[in-house]
Amino acid sequence: MDYDFKTKLAAERERVEDLFEYEGCKVGRGTYGHVYKAKRKDGKDEKEYALKQIEGTGISMSACREIAVSERLASQ
Repeated sequence: MDYDFKTKLAAERERVEDLFEYEGCKVGRGTYGHVYKAKRKDGKDEKEYALKQIEGTGISMSACREIAVSERLASQ
């Protein structure tokens, strides 16, 4: 992948740390990383969210499937 593209993409991408408060709220460990209870920093709602911090340098196919399922569940 082109280095300039990756740099530009990283600069434009919102960071989870900027959107959610979750430090010290670890609730468990999943197959691919740690799971945290989080709330939005902007206060748009009072819902609690589960954030998964994925470990590793690459994402396996099974991790991609888990992410896809999570996205589908979140949209329902």
